[in-house]
Amino acid sequence: MMTVPQKKYFCTRIDEIVAGKINELKDISSGHSKDIAMMGLAQGKIKYPTIDIVKTAINRELDNGKGGFYGTGSLCSIDIEKLLIGFEEFKKSIDSQVTDENTFIRKQRNKINAEATRIKDVAMFGSEEAAHAMLKEFVEWETK
Repeated sequence: MMTVPQKKYFCTRIDEIVAGKINELKDISSGHSKDIAMMGLAQGKIKYPTIDIVKTAINRELDNGKGGFYGTGSLCSIDIEKLLIGFEEFKKSIDSQVTDENTFIRKQRNKINAEATRIKDVAMFGSEEAAHAMLKEFVEWETK
């Protein structure tokens, strides 16, 4: 039978293992628009715009500058994402994949915490040998 200090140490040790396993499961993000565009272009899921689309965007931006061709229109404010063909659809698919992956990660975290609680319960109220066996198994348990 474990003494109270041994049980406290046992629970602290479980908490350390849980923290390590959860630290391995970090949420992911979809990245910046530039990264998504580069990935989509590399995979062939996004296409470069036609010259007509680029000309229209430049002319629209110059006209918004109210200075005509030699005016003060700023080309820095052209939204490149809107020019890339297929960007919005590809970004939505990437965001969907990220959401699915993060949902999986959250479920894994919940499993880890539930297993840790179960082991602590056995350590506190059950057999010492069973708790040690469960802890050994928990240490070897893969998070993914």
